[in-house]
Amino acid sequence: MDLKGKRILFFSAKAFGIPENIVDALKTFGAKVDYYDERPANSFIVKALIRINRNLIGAYINKYHFKIIENTKHFKYDYIILIKGESFSEHNLQKLLSYHPDAISIVYHWDSIANNHNAISLLNNFDKAFSFDRHDCEKIGINFLPLFYYNEYRDIAEYTEKVDYDLLFVGTTHSDRYRFIKSIASQIKALGGKCFTYFFFQGKIMYYKYRLYNYSEMKNAHISDFHFKPIDKQQLLELYKKSRIIVDIQHPKQSGLTLRTMEALGAKKKLITTNGDVKFYDFYHPDNILIVDRQNPMIDKAFFDAVYKDIPKDIYEKYSINTWLENLLSL
Repeated sequence: MDLKGKRILFFSAKAFGIPENIVDALKTFGAKVDYYDERPANSFIVKALIRINRNLIGAYINKYHFKIIENTKHFKYDYIILIKGESFSEHNLQKLLSYHPDAISIVYHWDSIANNHNAISLLNNFDKAFSFDRHDCEKIGINFLPLFYYNEYRDIAEYTEKVDYDLLFVGTTHSDRYRFIKSIASQIKALGGKCFTYFFFQGKIMYYKYRLYNYSEMKNAHISDFHFKPIDKQQLLELYKKSRIIVDIQHPKQSGLTLRTMEALGAKKKLITTNGDVKFYDFYHPDNILIVDRQNPMIDKAFFDAVYKDIPKDIYEKYSINTWLENLLSL
């Protein structure tokens, strides 16, 4: 893919280094990228209010977006890409696009439409719309495009040294994740395996709120079981390298495959997941991926003992960030 001479205006909320990786990949192909966080701030309060209803802090968001619109209106863009668009008003989006009539405008949803009240109102303003959730695509008539793995995970796939962990979970604590992971880990240990778990909260307020509303699951938990700082990228890559099986438990309102699933694919690691939709994907193999019941997860010893089965190269390449960008930009 050759993007030399192309200029891209890119909006995405910061999330686990995802937008930074997309920017790096675009630059690798020669593009000049102007990246902006779509949110005016990343504090817990701002995130929560946007999620509830962006109009609660509409004036604050508008001021932030107006400044970006003014700063970028004189540039000539080939593409304008918006990930999710949770904070943009339709008025602000239309004003932005009006300054760049020749740019191809694209929106991509890496979250369920059900989790983004703002999504539907923006859709018709874009030249192209994509989602990682095939059910949302069928329901509202947009293009299906699964998530991707970063190029760093290719290097992990080449790692042949002895691993330290049989099971790895790193993720935000929400819904029933804590109970679920504890159940999985205890079964893996009973099979003689070693586990590494990293439960993350965005702040101690979230921890206490979660504990209050999920007391039955948390009654034996202690605050020391949790972390309030996200694990850094290099440490996560090292953990993947030294682990055999990755655990994925998607948000209850999602059916699209998570980034965690794609990372496991890229790193050529086995996966335990609650997402039954994975069996409809061409990379699915029962020796590599175990689908478990969310309420009563059972780990099959045959799966635990099975060796990872390599998948065809063309299927493996199909889910790389490079191929994802080619599909997103339709190049």
